[in-house]
Order: sequence, then structure tokens, then C-alpha cells
Amino acid sequence: MTSGISTVIFILLGFLLCWVGKLAHGLFHRRARVDKEVTARDNLAFAVPLGAYYLGILIVMGAPLSGQSRGGLVRDALSVVAWGLLAVLLLNLASLAKHRILFRGLDLFAEIVERQNVAAGIVVAGFHVASALLVLGALGDEGGLLPAAAFWLYAQVLLTVAAAVFLRLLHEDAAGEIRRGNRAVALSLAGVLMAMANILRLAISGNFEGWGAGFAAATGYALAGLVLLFAARWLTDWLLLPGVTIRQEVVGREVPNVGVGYLEALFYLGTSFLIAWTL
Repeated sequence: MTSGISTVIFILLGFLLCWVGKLAHGLFHRRARVDKEVTARDNLAFAVPLGAYYLGILIVMGAPLSGQSRGGLVRDALSVVAWGLLAVLLLNLASLAKHRILFRGLDLFAEIVERQNVAAGIVVAGFHVASALLVLGALGDEGGLLPAAAFWLYAQVLLTVAAAVFLRLLHEDAAGEIRRGNRAVALSLAGVLMAMANILRLAISGNFEGWGAGFAAATGYALAGLVLLFAARWLTDWLLLPGVTIRQEVVGREVPNVGVGYLEALFYLGTSFLIAWTL
């Protein structure tokens, strides 16, 4: 009976935090109203990242819920609320930062609201889920709030650098492709962001054993995982798409192959779990 009551309480808290997240989203993005974009304008480009944003909030709730109880239902509920509110703040801040760093000269939010560019919405959705995974990993560190915040920020830097290097290695003008509404490239990039974050999530989680050891272990684990993830693209070309290349399908065609972009994104995400389980 007690377990059933606690389940209902935590589910209600999840909806409450999503509602708070909706209010916070409006504060960070004053150029659009959630209700108007989703219903009156039927803006799919807005709905895709908004759904991922809510998903991110619920993912972060997994940190206190999956860990040890703090000594009672009330304390556990307060812990969920505290981490949920922190997640709302961090998801918005991380998304805004990545907009400016990875896509200089491209206003993703304007693309979503003004042009209803679904490709831009897919990329922002990837930002939200990736950021949530990093928050989840940081909160898995038992060293306290300061180490959690430091390792989360460090993982955000690693994720941003890795994504920038990935785009450079592929010689793709991601901003230009997103601007022209290339959903295949958007899916690929969102998959890469989420897969990298999934690896970094484990790189920054675990027991806190000191700053030096913690950063060294996180860096080594992250580099090994990310190198293997980069190799997955070429393996995808060789094993799953013989006779063609991903680049040809998602960039080289007049009408990009969205199916290949979707396949690539899921393959990256699945590979990230394999890497996390075996490293």
C-alpha cells in the first residue's frame, strides 16, 4: 500500500515539475508561447524539442528515485523536487549555450518558431536529451553537490568539443544543412549528441575519489568511448549500407534520405550502450 502511494506521489511530482518546466521555458524563450505554438499554430518543429525537454526533466528524476532512500517518503520527495528544479535550470542553460557554440550565425529558435523548421527542432531535442543524461550521470556521483556541478560542466565541455570535432571530421556544414531543413542531418546530429552524452554520463558517475583522480578517470573513459563512437559511422557505412555512404544519402542528394539519418541516429545510440557496458 505504501509503495503504491509513493508511486502515485512521484508520478504527480513528475507532472508538476514538467509544468514548472513549461513556465521556465517561457522565461528563457520569450519569443514564443508554448500553448500557441503547439495548438494554435500546430508547430511540429516546436513540439519535437518541447517533448524532449519534458523527457529530459523526467530522466533527471531517475537520479534520486533509483538511488538509496534518504530516510522517508517526504525526504525522497523533496530530493526529487530539488533535482527536478535544478534540471529545469540546467536544461535551459545548456541548450542556449550549445546554440551559440555549435551553430554560430544560426538562430535555432528563430528557425523553429518563425520558419517551423523541423530539422532545427530535432537538433534542439537532441540537446535536451543529451543534457539530461549528463545531469543524470553527475547526480550519480556520491561526492555531493559541488563535484556533481563540476563534473556536469566538464562533461558539457567535452560533449560540445566532441560534437564540433565530429562535424569537422565529416566536413559537413551542419548549420547550412539545418537551415535548408535537412532532417536527415538533424537526426544524425541528434543521435550523435545523445550517444556521446550516454557515454559521458557513465564517465562522470560513480564514487568521488578526489578531483585529480575524478577528472583523469572521466577524461580517459570519455575519450575511449568517443573514439569508438566515431568509428561506428564508418562501420555503419561498411556493414549496414554497402555500396553507398551515409554522407551521400544525407547530404549528397537533392532530397536527403531521412530514413538513413534515422538509422544512423539509432545505431549511434545503440553503440553507445554497447561501449558503456563493455568499457
